[in-house]
Amino acid sequence: MKKFLCGVDLGGTKISTGIVDENGNIIKSIKIPTMAEKGPDVVIERIEESIYQVLKDTGLEMSNLKGIGIGSPGPLNAKKGIVISPPNLPHWSNVPIVEILSKRLGIEVRLENDANAAAIGEHLFGSGRGVDNFVYITVSTGIGGGVIIEGKLYSGENSNAAEIGHHTINFDGPRCNCGNYGCFEAYASGTAIARFAREGIEKGIKTKIKELAGEGEVKAEHVFEAAKLGDEFAKELVEKEAFYLGVGIANIMAFYNPRKIAIGGGVSAQWDMLYGKMMETVRKKALKPNAEVCEVVKAQLGENIGVLGAAALLL
Repeated sequence: MKKFLCGVDLGGTKISTGIVDENGNIIKSIKIPTMAEKGPDVVIERIEESIYQVLKDTGLEMSNLKGIGIGSPGPLNAKKGIVISPPNLPHWSNVPIVEILSKRLGIEVRLENDANAAAIGEHLFGSGRGVDNFVYITVSTGIGGGVIIEGKLYSGENSNAAEIGHHTINFDGPRCNCGNYGCFEAYASGTAIARFAREGIEKGIKTKIKELAGEGEVKAEHVFEAAKLGDEFAKELVEKEAFYLGVGIANIMAFYNPRKIAIGGGVSAQWDMLYGKMMETVRKKALKPNAEVCEVVKAQLGENIGVLGAAALLL
């Protein structure tokens, strides 16, 4: 009998759960609020409910599943199936989520850092298909990533390898959410673009960004929108973003010597605006032998990458 995969993308605000076939086709997926503020017991119940709901929606039984994969924010220990203490999941402390769910559901459950899971998804179903040495980078609120070496995920000693957003690109730089200074994430994430914009506005720079944000908080999307309208300050910020992305990518080429690097996350939606300056910077700063063998592309799986990556853990 054909077996299906169940992927659960656990986030601080929503849980996305889907049934996926072994070719990476999503049969059905749903999103429900995480209710993270209510603690791990409630969140795990929500995960369980979402799994039963997609099974009901597809007319499948638990016996039709090969297993359940969970992509979770870290820190976590994938080998032990424990979620340690993610900042956006309050009250979580060394929660043995794999043991809890596998006992309740009577099925194999696998856990992985969400960025690592996304890398596996892109490797099996998307832009990294057939590529043995592959790096996936997600650029959104923060920056994360996953690394495939010789066809296998590189997890590191305790499942925390490839924290790509937290390599230092300027030791005198702004403080990052991790507590360090000058991280890649502090310069090239969507949050960083918005921060640079707010700093400029506070200095009195005239820009459409503030107008586009209205009474709300300035976000990266307002910067890109203003740049498309010809706003000079916004265009400078987009150039800066592309430059810092290029610096980070050049470093990643030096670290891992991959055949391909795929960029995903919300900021990648502005690929056409970023690609030229980003690659110009890569060509200037990367080790030439590494750059010559590495292709930099936009990730293919888009908003489905969380569910597909979690499901791919079972393969």
